[in-house]
Amino acid sequence: MRRVVLACAAGVALSACAHFSPYYRADQRREVAAADDTQIDHRLLLIGDAGDPDRDGEPALELLAHRAALLPTRTTVVFLGDNAYERGMPKAPERPEEKAADVAAEVVDTVFFDLFESRQVAEHALNAQIDVGRTSGARLIFIPGNHDWDQFEIGGWDRILEQERFIAAARDSGIDVTLLPTGGCPGPRAVSLGTQGELIALDTQWWLETRVDGKPTPENNPTHCEHTTEKQVREALLAQLETASAQQRWAIVAAHHPLETKGPHGGYVDPVTHLFPFQIVEHYVPFYIAWLPVPVIGSAVVGFRKCCSPSAQDMSNGRNLHMRNGIGFTLIEAGKRGAEPLVYAAGHDHSLQIFEGRKGARYLLVSGLGSSARASDVGSNRRTLFAHSNSSHAGFMEIDFLRDGTVRLAVREVAGDTPGGTEVFSSYLVEPGNPRHARREGP
Repeated sequence: MRRVVLACAAGVALSACAHFSPYYRADQRREVAAADDTQIDHRLLLIGDAGDPDRDGEPALELLAHRAALLPTRTTVVFLGDNAYERGMPKAPERPEEKAADVAAEVVDTVFFDLFESRQVAEHALNAQIDVGRTSGARLIFIPGNHDWDQFEIGGWDRILEQERFIAAARDSGIDVTLLPTGGCPGPRAVSLGTQGELIALDTQWWLETRVDGKPTPENNPTHCEHTTEKQVREALLAQLETASAQQRWAIVAAHHPLETKGPHGGYVDPVTHLFPFQIVEHYVPFYIAWLPVPVIGSAVVGFRKCCSPSAQDMSNGRNLHMRNGIGFTLIEAGKRGAEPLVYAAGHDHSLQIFEGRKGARYLLVSGLGSSARASDVGSNRRTLFAHSNSSHAGFMEIDFLRDGTVRLAVREVAGDTPGGTEVFSSYLVEPGNPRHARREGP
């Protein structure tokens, strides 16, 4: 509450306050009734940035497990990246097959660079998420994020492979869980969602990695990726979208990085950040530093990030724009062929956002509020249908594919001690009775 008051007081002359309470576009306040369980062909639960769970029990994951257990054989849970903060999963040095030099290099990396991370922390984070499948019996799919690749780009590919090994060990114990795409590959990888839906998984961090030897390429492909160039990835994505359309399935493209966001990675911050710029790195500095006032300079920092961020994780960065253009133009081309995806879903910003698509995907989702401790500021624009970010109300998105071709989207958030949480938004992505894959009107 203190931050809300400070933000609104400091930002009256700067911009609108962040949406600590749910925002709805005027024409989106209506709710649509939930379907009877017998009508649901498959349920897709989308949750991102869940890699910093509360050690006393993460409310978002507890709610997720509750929802997954309702229809376990017809539910797929997708973790949209940043599955282990801060730097993914380090190698386990006790593995006897590791060479001494490799172990030494990992130790040096941990001692000198790994300021916020450890193998034990990563294992706890992943186990907390895998427990959703262990307790519910639902299928789990993990998609890599930038933190899983090591945000400092030091051995990131190794950490992705280590996370994959850890998840494979859980699968060997009987849990239906996998990491996609595998091997540090960019994808796309397609997974059927019942008879009505198709999930297409992309590893967008592959596009953003800058080290020549730090990801699969045509010249360096030990994990045997099927696609190792951007052109190949785009062509394969287009082909998979056309296949899904031909099979009359609604396609959901899922990745870590969003194509649109009104969160910090999209240049939006709560106005209080202009006065307290260290709020941008509040997870990495002491409280008294996070709230150190630096007026004027603070506004310059905020403005620089919005216009020309040096980080490829921000949308104003040229490399990020290149990645979004590559994917976005492919989705537009699919639309020209009558095969555009119904949804492009991502995490990265720690909030819950729903956008009406302009071209390409019909809807753009940001579902990155999987860790209560990670809630970040969120604003809205004219295409925003819903936006919310509040550490007391972490949550995720739920897509129900009904047997008659209807598709329903809901946002479910933690609500105190209520096991089932509360549904704060619902809408049809495909109205009842609409022809399957009918072309939408307009641009």
